[in-house]
Amino acid sequence: MNHSSGSGPTGSSPAWMSKWAHDLRGPLAPIQSALFLLRHSGSDANERDELFELIDRQMRRLTGMIDEIGDWVRADQGRLLTRSGPIDLALIVEASRGLGADAVEVRYGSDAENACLEGDASRLANLLSTFFWLVSAPRDGAGNGGPGAATIALHRGEVQLTGPLSPAIRAGSDVASLFTQPQVAPAGDGLGLRLLIASAIAKGHGGELGTRTSGDDGVEVVLRLPVREGQA
Repeated sequence: MNHSSGSGPTGSSPAWMSKWAHDLRGPLAPIQSALFLLRHSGSDANERDELFELIDRQMRRLTGMIDEIGDWVRADQGRLLTRSGPIDLALIVEASRGLGADAVEVRYGSDAENACLEGDASRLANLLSTFFWLVSAPRDGAGNGGPGAATIALHRGEVQLTGPLSPAIRAGSDVASLFTQPQVAPAGDGLGLRLLIASAIAKGHGGELGTRTSGDDGVEVVLRLPVREGQA
């Protein structure tokens, strides 16, 4: 499996720092334009509501980028996980696999559905959401495609989640560097640090997030996490 914790040296080259500076400026231009129109144009109530909505949306986008950098720094410093407790695997999977027709289909092996994990619930939810995003198969403009699928099994004291890597992500990314370098679109939402942070969360819980080859030149995403002590 390819795996890296996303530490500073893998993602802080001058080229990436320049890209992040450019990306962080991205939300500022529409905010500035909206503020100019609010101050200097005779907008009616509907137009003003639309401009405030634009500002709010771009502020959330900018906040998400800043939070992403904060998580990346905390991961590099070993401060990403702040709490620990028992976590019901089936419940956190159900909350993380998506909604409605686009939810990833999950198949459990023997006794896996009753497994219990130990860790930081909010971080594990982020990790599982990222795993299911990696194996999802979003519909195209014509409505083709459908939800991805994943299997969950217990093996030697570990929970192992496995699913085929999304064709969209595979086509737009270097699979070998998914967990060692920031990613550009489509695998890099925000600043492209999501997979580095997810990998660090897995490692912080004593697990691993990576990829492996499968039959017919396929690629699978594999997430391994230890079950709670005493349950193995």
